[in-house]
Amino acid sequence: MTTSPRRVTTQQLVDLVLDPRDPGYEAAAERHGGKAPKHWYDEPLVAVGALAVGLVLAIAWVHTHRAAPAAAKVHDQLVSQVRTADKTAADLARTETDLTKQLNAIRSAALSGSSGLVRTIEQRQLLAGETAVQGPGLEVTLAEPTVSSAPSDGAGHATRGPMTTSHILIDRDVRSVVNQLLSDGAEAIAVNGIRLTPTSAIRFAGDAVLVDFEPITSPYKIDAIGNADALITGFASSDVASRYQTLASARGIGFTFEQKDGLAVAGSPGTVLRYARVAR
Repeated sequence: MTTSPRRVTTQQLVDLVLDPRDPGYEAAAERHGGKAPKHWYDEPLVAVGALAVGLVLAIAWVHTHRAAPAAAKVHDQLVSQVRTADKTAADLARTETDLTKQLNAIRSAALSGSSGLVRTIEQRQLLAGETAVQGPGLEVTLAEPTVSSAPSDGAGHATRGPMTTSHILIDRDVRSVVNQLLSDGAEAIAVNGIRLTPTSAIRFAGDAVLVDFEPITSPYKIDAIGNADALITGFASSDVASRYQTLASARGIGFTFEQKDGLAVAGSPGTVLRYARVAR
């Protein structure tokens, strides 16, 4: 025995779309007078909850504003200490410059009759990196690649978002460029404005490259003064340049080198030499 399927009229479909409530819910609501049942403890419970929330907010406000003056005082003290230290460092730098000029004047006066000795001292100072130098040379730049940290869309295209720097270059990369420039005949080299001397060290600490314990960040600009033609010819044909050209294509790092007619590198502060002595 088979039963014929129940036919659904157009009106029933319209009612289902316009009024999807089940009739049983309306019947239950009518039995309770159209309102949810109340208990005697509802209002006291709401009052206690509101009081607790207000108490928590009041305590948080008191703690925040009580600690604010102390935090502001500490901040102001730190800012004052930093500014004082900066001013002291600037004063000491000016004093050092003035004393160096006086020392050079006294030495020139004392050695006025010995031009050969003066030239020897000036050459030694140049090799030690104490003398500021200007002249033609080569400028090499290494830079970390920048990538988007935003998610990509369904088609694989990156959406707009903040740009982050990928840490690929380390101290070894800066050292390799410096050593290559020295082997190509560079007479004076500065990395991000820091003059290199025979005792300079390029190290890596955390995410920072240190040059003589001073942190530098990408882009790393290496200025080398010397015979510009010899520098660019030697560097362009070196394995170092070939390696970073490959990294620029494969990893997206920035790598450029350009011949310059007028580079300037500052002198390095005098190095304090320490000698070992026989213990007595």
